[in-house]
Amino acid sequence: MDSKLETILKALKIRQVDVEASTGGVRIKFTEGSVPATTIDLYVLRSNPEHLRAKIRGTDDYPEMSDADLKKVRIKLQNELLGLANVGTFTSLGRRGEVHYYYAHITMSKKSSTDLTLVQKGAQQALEQLKGVDSGTFRKGLDQLGLPRSSKVRLALTRVFRESADIEEMLTVVVQEAGVIAKSNDWRVLKDIREQNEIPYLNIVVELLWKAVAKERLIKTLEDIHN
Repeated sequence: MDSKLETILKALKIRQVDVEASTGGVRIKFTEGSVPATTIDLYVLRSNPEHLRAKIRGTDDYPEMSDADLKKVRIKLQNELLGLANVGTFTSLGRRGEVHYYYAHITMSKKSSTDLTLVQKGAQQALEQLKGVDSGTFRKGLDQLGLPRSSKVRLALTRVFRESADIEEMLTVVVQEAGVIAKSNDWRVLKDIREQNEIPYLNIVVELLWKAVAKERLIKTLEDIHN
């Protein structure tokens, strides 16, 4: 598989997007939320391997998509690829039989591979820090931060500590918990902890969680702007 598609596939799996490797590249499925159910295929152009393209095939029930729906899908895809790539406007290039096809250009961010590598390195460092910490010491650290037992930040950090057996598991949990924190006022608590924390074994995992929360907050802002 092309390295650009590998980067996208790996990152989207961590972000809990419904994605899989396909014969021609990467297949993404949107089945929930405010966007219509859509399958998007990402692939490299054979005539120009430096370029990526996204393709939507209209379904048999809804062979043609409205401009409004295409815009919603584009915004959703752009949010999922935030920091990885930029998504162009979907346009119709005709149809085969009764089904319409829509295409958009995908431009990789120059820093996408580097950023993903840095995040993975951060997760590896966080795992190494937490290896020597027992559950009692970890709870004591959370107490020192002044986090009550009902705090979403405390619950998130505890889950990361308990369920992170490897890098992929850690990043998956971080992304899931970031989605919860970003929807509450506890994101401000996490921001304060990031700026004031003096507990060494929590520095990196707090930073990873904060970056994921910041991404979720940015996505929410972008959605509010477009809606």
